[in-house]
Amino acid sequence: MNSQRRKILLATFAIASISVSNAARADIIPVIDAILIQTVTLVNASVQGVTAAVGGTTASVDAMNTNLAGILEQVGQAINENSQKIATTIETDGRAQRDYSSGQEKYRRLENARETYFVGANICSEAASGGANEVASSAGAAKGGMRPAGNTAISNKAIAQAINSPPVSAEIDSSRAAKVHAQFCDSDDYSAYGGAAACPSISTTMPGADKRIDSVLAGAGQDGKAPDLTFSQDQTDAARMYVQNSIRRSVGTQLKKGEADTAAGSQYVGLMNQYNAVISAAADPQEQRIADSQPSAVTKDLLKEVLISPSGSAYYAQVASKVAKSTGMMSAREFERFEVGRRYANTEYQADLQALNGENLQREQIRIASLNNQILLGVKDELQKSNIIAGQLLASKARDEYGPILGAVYRSVAGRMGGQ
Repeated sequence: MNSQRRKILLATFAIASISVSNAARADIIPVIDAILIQTVTLVNASVQGVTAAVGGTTASVDAMNTNLAGILEQVGQAINENSQKIATTIETDGRAQRDYSSGQEKYRRLENARETYFVGANICSEAASGGANEVASSAGAAKGGMRPAGNTAISNKAIAQAINSPPVSAEIDSSRAAKVHAQFCDSDDYSAYGGAAACPSISTTMPGADKRIDSVLAGAGQDGKAPDLTFSQDQTDAARMYVQNSIRRSVGTQLKKGEADTAAGSQYVGLMNQYNAVISAAADPQEQRIADSQPSAVTKDLLKEVLISPSGSAYYAQVASKVAKSTGMMSAREFERFEVGRRYANTEYQADLQALNGENLQREQIRIASLNNQILLGVKDELQKSNIIAGQLLASKARDEYGPILGAVYRSVAGRMGGQ
């Protein structure tokens, strides 16, 4: 490469030298042409060398570009793959977030629905509470059967005769009561006249049942027994005999048809009706108490619902009477006590109460308030009965006080007028 440059320089120098001597131009021209041809040849060779060199460089550059393009393509593929992974990750995260939010919303709605519409097992007991009025009405209707000659059965024949027979004289009535009492002789009776027909032996099941208020309040039975809220048939018979002895004992015999047709007989019948009207009021609280103590068929289906509830079933097993467990029925008294006690004295119900919240808890509070109102209504009814009886007692006392005075004054007035 350097030798070629040197030759070109020499040729140029030669041309310059030739241009100085114009006289010898003609002789030198062939020489110059030869030099020019040689120079062009050299230049072409140099250009070809440069072109070859450039071509090699271009090939290298092309190869480098090819390699670079491959690298960039790989980088692009890696970026695309990574972008896809990132997009997939973002999409997965978004889906997970949406699923979580959807799950939270679903749970919130379910919780709201549970609080608003959830019906716990204890609702069965609440349904039983709803039948309290029906039970009370049934007991009120049963009271009519407790009167003399009523439709309530009496299994004890001696008691049935004493209660359902027409009134007899006081002497006969007291003798009949003594015969009945022989079945209920207690230790006090036996110590006084034990061995007599009126007290052959001490009763082992219901001592003193026909003369003790316990027979009406807590059910007849052995001394020291726990109170019974639902009476058996024998307890009911004994309680009705107590009413017969304490309230409905006879004050005079009933007239026969011929006697009632006389003037005096008519007055007698009128006096007996007036007496019985007062006695009916006097006996009403006791007869209602006995009616409230009778097993009621109305409670049977209600108790089946109670037993569905775990808390109600547990309390039933704990406190239900023998009669209730054997017949599946409770009296109005026992049912009412059960409804109050299963809330106040039932630990299982306390667990139910702790599980309540929101609207369910408010509903339970309303039910309790309704139960209290039902009980208060019963108290009001009892007060009204007591006021009625108190009014009759006041009227009776007024007759006792003013009857003799008015009779004496009337006789005085009649005497002055010439009467008898």
